[in-house]
Amino acid sequence: MSLPTDLDLKERVRSAVDIVDVIGATLELQPQGRNFVTRCPWHNDRRPSMTVNQERQSWKCWPCDIGGDVFSFVMRRDGVDFPTAVRTLAELAGIPLEQYTRGKKTEPGTPEDRDTLLRAMQLISDQYFEILDSGRSDDAKIARDYLAKRGIDDENRKRFQIGFAPDEWSFAVDLLAKHQFSGDVAQAAGIASAKKSGNGHVDMFRGRLMFPIHDLQNRPIALGGRIIPAIGDRHGDKAGPKYINGRETLLFRKSHQLYGLQLARDAIRRNGEVLVMEGYTDVVAARQAGVESAVAVLGTALGEQHVKILKRFAQRVVLVLDGDNAGQTRADQVLELFVGADVDLRVLTLPEGSDPADYLESAGRESFDRLVTDAPDALDHKLSRLTEGIDFTRDTHAVTTAVDTMLKIVAKAPPSLRVDQLLVRLSRSFELKTERLERRLDALREEARQRTRTANRAKPRPQQPSEPSSPRADARPNTRPGPSPNQQQRAVPDAHRSADPNDAFLESAEMDSEEYYGEPVGGSYSPPSNTQSRRSSSSPRLVPLAGLDRQLFETLIESPDMAAMAVEAIDPEWFESNTAKMLMSAYQDLELAGRELDVDSLLLLVENEQIKNQIVTLQERVKQREGRFPETPEQRYTMIMALYRKREVTTEKTRQIQKLASASLGEDEEVALLNRLIEEDRLRHGIKSE
Repeated sequence: MSLPTDLDLKERVRSAVDIVDVIGATLELQPQGRNFVTRCPWHNDRRPSMTVNQERQSWKCWPCDIGGDVFSFVMRRDGVDFPTAVRTLAELAGIPLEQYTRGKKTEPGTPEDRDTLLRAMQLISDQYFEILDSGRSDDAKIARDYLAKRGIDDENRKRFQIGFAPDEWSFAVDLLAKHQFSGDVAQAAGIASAKKSGNGHVDMFRGRLMFPIHDLQNRPIALGGRIIPAIGDRHGDKAGPKYINGRETLLFRKSHQLYGLQLARDAIRRNGEVLVMEGYTDVVAARQAGVESAVAVLGTALGEQHVKILKRFAQRVVLVLDGDNAGQTRADQVLELFVGADVDLRVLTLPEGSDPADYLESAGRESFDRLVTDAPDALDHKLSRLTEGIDFTRDTHAVTTAVDTMLKIVAKAPPSLRVDQLLVRLSRSFELKTERLERRLDALREEARQRTRTANRAKPRPQQPSEPSSPRADARPNTRPGPSPNQQQRAVPDAHRSADPNDAFLESAEMDSEEYYGEPVGGSYSPPSNTQSRRSSSSPRLVPLAGLDRQLFETLIESPDMAAMAVEAIDPEWFESNTAKMLMSAYQDLELAGRELDVDSLLLLVENEQIKNQIVTLQERVKQREGRFPETPEQRYTMIMALYRKREVTTEKTRQIQKLASASLGEDEEVALLNRLIEEDRLRHGIKSE
């Protein structure tokens, strides 16, 4: 499997699961601030000391010095290797692995090569943008006039890289051919379609405004096209639909992407809230009005994967709906998904006949913000819809149906104060005792659990892969399997203990002490006998980063720009520990693959559980010490590099002196070496040679 393909698979699997769901399936998680905590199953944990960070999709137990991402958790929990952990999570997410068979390589330039498709999509996206930006053709001027009428200014046209596809049958196909991309590549990228008769391909988008869809790395992975009335009228009934959404490809899956998320991500995290709209122009108009946390679905209903993605960035989701019946139906369809995911879903229904772009233009930002603030909880919204027009004293059947419908929805949600409050409201609204509603809710939850147990028993158990004949270079030590759910100690944390123990540990001076990087203390789960022998013989425990090495990698994690410089400047052999060598080699591999040099990419690339732990440890240290250094990352990097070079000079000098002392050199060689050492010392001290 080529490196890019390998990373693509891991990225797809990681984005399809939520670490909180995976860990919460076997350990009892307690919310604490923006994170979750639980009792670590790998040591005698009296208080929750294992932290799960949903935003970064990582976990860490400081007393054990273990942690990492969702893959390393499954590796440790199940006592399996990395490929098996990927397989386990892929099956959980329903992702087929046939196309990712290990050892299968894709040829550059073919429709199966993801890198090729990305380059083709970038070329066409850039060209469509340039055509509209220049406005040289008559049609491009028509397109720009249309955008202006819709109120979209140049700043946001450029921000969203909006372009124009010429009204021609083969503009994109011909352009790609000039750059050695085949018609099959154009089709595989979602840019062209095969001709209905004969050979060859035709452009998928003709005479349309083009909205490139970007992934979180800000790479165009698909295109959406909107008809321009003045151009569409030329073709009459053959003009096609108002919107043409990019079809699913190796790069793009509608159920896993949201339009504008790469631009809105920071604002969403900052505000803890995301607004989900229905179209490209809604998002552009919202951004232009100053609403930065807006995204849109892409030609499909909001689905389970969308919910998982949104939950990683915000706990409050506002569904912005047009004021029509179709919008209300969509709210009903997604309600259960959000309730089951324990996300605070709000429903903002615009006045009838309005969409977000129209409303923002006519009523303004302040009025829109008030609607967002006042948007009702989705469960309240549903209750209002169910009880609208019901006579509570006479229509007992409708009342019973409404109550049962609400309870079936609530049954999908985990117990919470919000659920308790809703039961009280149902009790008051329908004049039913809360205890009766609670009994019915418990019965519905038990029915759901029974259905799940029955379905799980019916599933065939996956076959464990046979042991590889030779260990992989990045093989992890085989570690202790985690407990089954009934082994987990389930005690309520001390109510008076408000601070996260991990925060206290991070703040302490002992964080720098090497003793905290030892084996798990007081562990209650022992590895099988063969596990320990394999650990000591083939995969020794890696030494944690310390001193100058740790300072370097903390700086690289804080500033990926410095990582790009370090890749060029540092030889991994400078490092004394295998941990540092492996980390720098990982950075080099990412650079060669054209990937981002950030923590997410590092965790995707690295398969060794201990290295993953080191990455998360460094990330936590950087976060805790944010703003404490007087120097910028660039200044720290410069100082660290100077110390490395000084250390390298000292090491080399020591080696040369040892050579002199060993008497292994001839007399002339000894004299030459001695003269060179003296000359180097002179130069270091600024003394000119005589």
